[in-house]
Amino acid sequence: MPPKLIHYHAPNTRSFTIRWLFEELGSPPHELKILDMKKGEHKTPAFLAVNPMGKVPTVTADGTPVTEVGAITIFLADLFPEANLAPEVSDPARGTYLRWIVFNHAAIEPAVMDKARNTPSGLPSSALCYGSYDDTVSALASAVEHGPYILGERFSAADVVIGSAVRYLTMFKLLPAKPEFSSYLERMTSRAAFKSALAKDEELVRARAP
Repeated sequence: MPPKLIHYHAPNTRSFTIRWLFEELGSPPHELKILDMKKGEHKTPAFLAVNPMGKVPTVTADGTPVTEVGAITIFLADLFPEANLAPEVSDPARGTYLRWIVFNHAAIEPAVMDKARNTPSGLPSSALCYGSYDDTVSALASAVEHGPYILGERFSAADVVIGSAVRYLTMFKLLPAKPEFSSYLERMTSRAAFKSALAKDEELVRARAP
């Protein structure tokens, strides 16, 4: 029997990745707890006891916290193998799958945020986890250009992570306009699970509007 799952969530945040993932998994039983970021509900002692960083997404499994988009994605995709969103450990594609899930937070976000904030590193690119912004963007483009998915013809949870990143960064013009990104984004946002997750989040926003 799967553990009892709770997804701590806030619309219009990175937590949408996990909202979408649950839809791709076939909406397995889980409790959704909405945190109002404007009211500081993510910084209450009760939530900080679950995630000391006070960030979403956070998932608990029988009370054990799992944080960080990549870790949650790997955990949930493995927990529900019937959804076929993760290669098995013995499958060589598992390496590519894990590589790009981790690449999101290890390289894409740091590179993009440093560039957006004009952060001077004072260090050679070889000392940075992502190397350079241009190299990171080129690597990301190469991951999605051959497609239709990260694993070629097979959609996986890696596409939920990378698709969410490309969507977010495109929305805020933090990625250069490239046909590789626009065509990949079109494929991701046309998925029924993506549309369902987005509609549910939009309904949440409307319901909580003053």
